[in-house]
Amino acid sequence: MKELLKKLIQAKPTPDVGELKCAKVLADFFTAAGIKSKIEVWDKTRANITARLKSSGRKPALLFVSHLDVVPAENNLFKPVERNGKIFGRGACDMKAGLASAAMAMAEIFKSKVKLQGDIIFAATAGEETDSAGVKKFIKSPKNRSKLCGIIVPEPTNFDIVTAHRGLLWVEITTKGKSAHSSMPHLGINAIDSMRLFLNKLADFKIPGTNKLLGKASLSVNKIIGGSAANIVPDSSSVCIDIRTIPGQKTSRIVGGINKIIGRLSKQNPPFKAELKVFRDSGAMQTDEKCKFVKQFKQVLKIKYLKAVPFTTDAPYLTPLKAPIVIFGPGKPQLCHKPNEHIEIKDLKKAVDFYRKIILNFLT
Repeated sequence: MKELLKKLIQAKPTPDVGELKCAKVLADFFTAAGIKSKIEVWDKTRANITARLKSSGRKPALLFVSHLDVVPAENNLFKPVERNGKIFGRGACDMKAGLASAAMAMAEIFKSKVKLQGDIIFAATAGEETDSAGVKKFIKSPKNRSKLCGIIVPEPTNFDIVTAHRGLLWVEITTKGKSAHSSMPHLGINAIDSMRLFLNKLADFKIPGTNKLLGKASLSVNKIIGGSAANIVPDSSSVCIDIRTIPGQKTSRIVGGINKIIGRLSKQNPPFKAELKVFRDSGAMQTDEKCKFVKQFKQVLKIKYLKAVPFTTDAPYLTPLKAPIVIFGPGKPQLCHKPNEHIEIKDLKKAVDFYRKIILNFLT
């Protein structure tokens, strides 16, 4: 179990490396366990991996969906370190621990030769941290459209049962100007000045709507670029805006509201020119707390309370499968993407036990 996790960390599935090597680590693990798996490859280094334990088919299947990729980090963080009952390394928490635990639970069920009444489906996909390309490919394939009792996403929740989270909308605003020597600024159009006008108006922009679990949507300007030299009037400036949406909100309306700001500024200030580009749009997720799957999930694990979280996962892309979704896994969310990212070894074992209990309860 520990060795599987360490190999997954060492695979370094960052955007520049791709997920194929990480998928091969899992394929080797499944082969050694006697389970067939399949890797789907595109763009040479991108990859998904799926595996399935067949059953009598009397009950709907249970689907585990994880992501293979991790955010970039210094190379030393891809050399796993075991210390004081913990394993440190990039991805140890997000989400190699959940990934390895789900795979191990599946292998243990297969080894036990228990007679399953419903299939176990395992999928690990590419690009959750960037473009969600993997889960989009997975959901488009007709062969992945099985009848399901439920879906488990083993993201780090510190063993809280999460049934709702915010969506993600990333937009880039670019203002256009005209270059000139800074000693004669009147001959140019300063794109940074235009961006200042836009940001001043954006500060008053309110996104309507509220959710009893998640509250209101949030908006944060997180990156700004502009200018090429101290003595040149800049002809371009751009900002990246991170918007976290709530269930039921249409991102097209939010984008439309921002475009209205741009339109008004263009009319009020003829030199003002700007354009908006959406470069990521992932919806919010909310599963009915009173549905049979969630109630049974709570009962099996003897966990009373449900949670909603502000971060985003690939779960919303799975809604076309028309099955209840629960996000549940080992690891503390606050450790994700940090230099000291780690997982406690005891939590790895605990996760395997939990997943095994869930599988046996729903599928036997």
